[in-house]
Amino acid sequence: MIDLIVRKTPPAGLRRELRAALAAAMQHFGVADKEVTVVLVSDRTIRALKLEHWGEDAATDVLSFPTYEPGDPFVPPHLGDIIISLDTAQRQAQARGHSLSREVALLASHGLTHLVGHDHPHAEGLGFEEGAQGEEWQVFHAAWQAALSALSPEP
Repeated sequence: MIDLIVRKTPPAGLRRELRAALAAAMQHFGVADKEVTVVLVSDRTIRALKLEHWGEDAATDVLSFPTYEPGDPFVPPHLGDIIISLDTAQRQAQARGHSLSREVALLASHGLTHLVGHDHPHAEGLGFEEGAQGEEWQVFHAAWQAALSALSPEP
């Protein structure tokens, strides 16, 4: 189940695309029977969260807050929260030449990958969608491909 909380209103169609893409990524990881919460926010909100939890005073695209310690044999029904800045997502979508729906789906799959226990090194400004390489990135690439398969083709 995907619980979507909207603190910043997305364009029409984004909610449906986000749910489909995230459901496909959850299926990919074998956690389709679990729950996640996705919160769509502004740069201001995500910046405050990043400052509070990581001590960094800067907006970002996505944050993940797991509700359990990955690797724990007991996986609760709710995996955690994925916070996505629609402001940053819009800028990134424009820079990458695709839709906001596609960018939000990408960020949601990235956040989910963290919720199920995977991490990655910082890639000197490159995200996995922009070609960051290495074994630790492969799980992120695979989750994105699963999410992408559920999206409508872009014109």
